[in-house]
Amino acid sequence: MKKENIVQKSKDFDRIIKKRNGKSNNYFIINKEENNENKTKFGITFSKNLGNAVTRNKLKRRIKNIIDQNNKIYEKNSTYIIIAKKDAIYLSYKQLEEELINVFNKIKGDNNEK
Repeated sequence: MKKENIVQKSKDFDRIIKKRNGKSNNYFIINKEENNENKTKFGITFSKNLGNAVTRNKLKRRIKNIIDQNNKIYEKNSTYIIIAKKDAIYLSYKQLEEELINVFNKIKGDNNEK
């Protein structure tokens, strides 16, 4: 994932999360906002009590890799905030990928109905 595709400002995180325009499952909450930047942006966050720094960074790297490998699961011109829940650290890479894709499909399906 390129640096230009990462949401870094906390005010952007707060704005998107407060809109509560997203979907969730037992492992992830994904909030979405349309943008006019002609690119897709991602922000990944979770609580500090999720584990130590090594565990959190491993989870973040895995999520970034899943996003890079599955670029058809998300819509272009959108900003996504991915919030990982505590149970996500116990999943294998394959399970993590399946759960993340399921939530993205929920968001995509919700937009197709509108």
